[in-house]
Amino acid sequence: MKADEAASPVAQSTERIAVVDVLRAFALLGIIVTHSVTGFLAGAAPNPNFMTFGPLDRAVVELERLLSFGKFYTIFSFLFGLSFAIQLNNATRKGLAFSGRFAWRLIVLLGIALVHGMFFSGDVLIVYALLGLLLIPCRNLSNSKLLIISFILVLNIPGLILGLLQVSAPPPTADEAQARAALMEQFAQAAQHQFEIKQAGTVRDLIGLNLTYAMVSKLLFLIFTGRLWITFGLFLLGLYAGRMNVFNDTPASRQLFTRLLAWAGGTALVTTAVAILRPPTYQLESLVDALAAFSFSVQQASLSAFYVAGIVLLYWRKPAQHVLPALAPLGKLGLTTYLMQSAFGLIVFYGFGLGLLGHLGAAASVGISVAFYALQMLFARWWLGYFNLGPAEWLWRSLTYFRLHPNGAGTPARHEAETMSPLVTPRRSSDN
Repeated sequence: MKADEAASPVAQSTERIAVVDVLRAFALLGIIVTHSVTGFLAGAAPNPNFMTFGPLDRAVVELERLLSFGKFYTIFSFLFGLSFAIQLNNATRKGLAFSGRFAWRLIVLLGIALVHGMFFSGDVLIVYALLGLLLIPCRNLSNSKLLIISFILVLNIPGLILGLLQVSAPPPTADEAQARAALMEQFAQAAQHQFEIKQAGTVRDLIGLNLTYAMVSKLLFLIFTGRLWITFGLFLLGLYAGRMNVFNDTPASRQLFTRLLAWAGGTALVTTAVAILRPPTYQLESLVDALAAFSFSVQQASLSAFYVAGIVLLYWRKPAQHVLPALAPLGKLGLTTYLMQSAFGLIVFYGFGLGLLGHLGAAASVGISVAFYALQMLFARWWLGYFNLGPAEWLWRSLTYFRLHPNGAGTPARHEAETMSPLVTPRRSSDN
């Protein structure tokens, strides 16, 4: 099946999909909260009580684990696939070549991501740029195949299978147990070394760490947790949602999100209870451990879906009469916002900045990060009064087309049918 046959027709409109801007901004709020709970450490904590100096800190850490951890990157990843679907439809409608330009834009994004990753090991854009290339061949999949594959990946069925195989394997021998203990000791020492560099090291030390050990450590984390294929599954689910036009405010879409709110909410409630009673662990030693890890994957997916459905329905109810529209400008500057948050974390928590990593509790860290997010909202609104694209978005566009892109307020977004970003909401059809 060809892409233009597989994709559903997209409504002809030159208006931005405002609710998607709101969702992106909401996701960025959750992302900065998630990072701030660990002081932007983006790695294994040096000890179990890291960033917890009292009952309030412990409560914040537990709430973040249950309500935030993994959920907002889930939304972010889903929006990547959604944007891909919209841009593919726009390019197909206009008869423009899409695949080559999309691939080149991702290569440019990879360059930006590598620079970002040199300083912040929690960068997600490297993964987005590389996995995003796989969307090109997947654009020809039928809707049913997209939905089936995405659900298998998003619910981490591969991780469940691997976990069951692990716990059903014969018990380790004495030598294997000794080797595993030695490996865990090396891991603990490496985590302490990473913490020390981020807490008190130089910029040169940090770059060296992030381009070596931290890069490998992140890849292992993505594999062991299933985040690697979960992310791609979310891309595919976003592609499916874009084809089905679910973010068009229609009676059918409202009914869909109402049902999603109920089903996702119920599933999230049950799996959250499981996560409280049996926190997941990366060291699977029993069938219960494997099932608890799988339940947490379902919890992350279902709670994320609940958030999305709730935000969409609330926005559609009265789109001009509550706080949600105020988030839209920040969502339009998604890439700029994301990079600014990393810069904030480095300056506040790392040793070459204020050096608060390990010295500030989780509650206070979240508090100052949310305050910074509020400032970002004000900045986004001010910036868009003068410019059409955010600073990072403008740089990305200019590097893509090898020319300085016009960026005055109200400037038509040229080549928008070929724009692709997990951090930018495209229009349904270009102004060209």
